[in-house]
Amino acid sequence: MKKNNNESNRKDAQVPQADDEDLKKTLKETLVRSIQMLKLDHHNNNNQITEKAFQFIQKFTSKQIKTYGNWILALNTIADSCLAVKQILSQSEVYDFLTVAVATNIEDENRRRTKAIDNTIFWVYRDIMTNYQLSDDKLKIAYPKIIVDVIAILAKGLDTEGKKVAKYNIESYYQIRKLNISTASASTTIKAAATAASIATIQKEKEKKEKDEIPSSTLLKPKGSSKPSRNEQYHHISAEEEKQEIIDNLNQITGRSKKLLEISFAEVQPTDIRRLRDLCANYNKLQKYCDLVHSSEEKFKLEIQKELGRKLTDYQLQHATNSIRKARQYIENLLDGKFVPHGSYGINHVKHNLEYGYQLIGIMQPSRRKGVKETSKK
Repeated sequence: MKKNNNESNRKDAQVPQADDEDLKKTLKETLVRSIQMLKLDHHNNNNQITEKAFQFIQKFTSKQIKTYGNWILALNTIADSCLAVKQILSQSEVYDFLTVAVATNIEDENRRRTKAIDNTIFWVYRDIMTNYQLSDDKLKIAYPKIIVDVIAILAKGLDTEGKKVAKYNIESYYQIRKLNISTASASTTIKAAATAASIATIQKEKEKKEKDEIPSSTLLKPKGSSKPSRNEQYHHISAEEEKQEIIDNLNQITGRSKKLLEISFAEVQPTDIRRLRDLCANYNKLQKYCDLVHSSEEKFKLEIQKELGRKLTDYQLQHATNSIRKARQYIENLLDGKFVPHGSYGINHVKHNLEYGYQLIGIMQPSRRKGVKETSKK
């Protein structure tokens, strides 16, 4: 009798193991289909991505498979593989990744798609269209992972780390994930550039003091002063040394040669020259804010509110943080004329949003309104 009971127990123990093997087999099949749908089997780094993906797929437990389903886990292994091999997908490949994620996890016969879900998906598509090409490499590499987590929240109510997130908080979650990744890489870059810019600024201040002791009649006139249009072009820059100080700072921030900066600077609109001047003048403060955001958003929020003497909303804090981490990119895009105006109002919304963030934290002055000018003239 005991013998029969022992045999029965052994058989029962073997059933869950068989179930686990079936689950993992199905999961692997889903991974193969995902790779085919995303056309990663034709990708240059196909071997690296697929090898890592099949390594990662082995680590999932039956509980995780039952919780998330095959498609989320399969796509998650691909996203993790991109992180592991530092693979940057093209913008169209990221679109495809989101499309496959939505099609396999949201557009299910047993799951109703609500307007809120559709709005969130559209919002992510729009973000990829607007911001992906402007993102740094680390963020581009992480985009698939962030997308998987967003889809997991929409489908299951929690991200791939098991963190529960309410659907109405997904946009904030998405932005914070992006900011955390970008501030990590931006902190080091800005810190080094700001230190170099500080040295240049100190040197210039020293030279300026020496020049102040010289009679004004002997001071150098701005280059090209014989041409009135040159003065108009620089508009807000009253002296050559002030312009040169900006060039020196931009040289330290961007790493570009002063000769190339002179050429680019000559093409910049007067209003944008003033914005460049504001950022160069406040780059030490920008470095401090970047370090704060990287270490603790709460500390950053408290410091900003303390300095401004007022509270910032979460929306305003998001704008400010995003502007800080994209400071160098913003400057380079201004110099290269990449902010192309759109729509009937002639506004580049990416540029406008970044400038709004700088204005919030007091490192850029807002543009003067026509109404103010007209009032002052009367």
